[in-house]
Amino acid sequence: MRRRATHQDGGAEVNITPLLDIVFILLIFFIVTATFLREKGIDVRTPESDEQDEQTTPPPALVLAVQDDGFVRINNVRIIDPGSVKPVVQEFVAREPNGVVLVSAAPESESGIAVQVMDQAQDGGARAVSLALQQEQQ
Repeated sequence: MRRRATHQDGGAEVNITPLLDIVFILLIFFIVTATFLREKGIDVRTPESDEQDEQTTPPPALVLAVQDDGFVRINNVRIIDPGSVKPVVQEFVAREPNGVVLVSAAPESESGIAVQVMDQAQDGGARAVSLALQQEQQ
């Protein structure tokens, strides 16, 4: 006796509709509960974006020129000792709160004196202290 094999064309199908429903519900849940942080980045200003800066004037500057002999010339007007720079800078900062201090060192001057002048300028309350090397005169 021969048995007849019964084949069913409609094999077992998996209904994924409930699975998709759960996935979308979880997706919505995670989007709603997520916290998005706004991290601070670098503020990039290109020259094209700052047209107002062209019309502004530079801040006033106090030039402290360290000479070869170790003395300090203030704005090419008077000469003082490196240890007495602090009161001069304090007076300048009182007159010009937004001013900057530029320390200009002669090529043959001692670096320790330039550092001492920069320290005195910072102790005097200068916000911005810059160091430059004087050009040799030919």
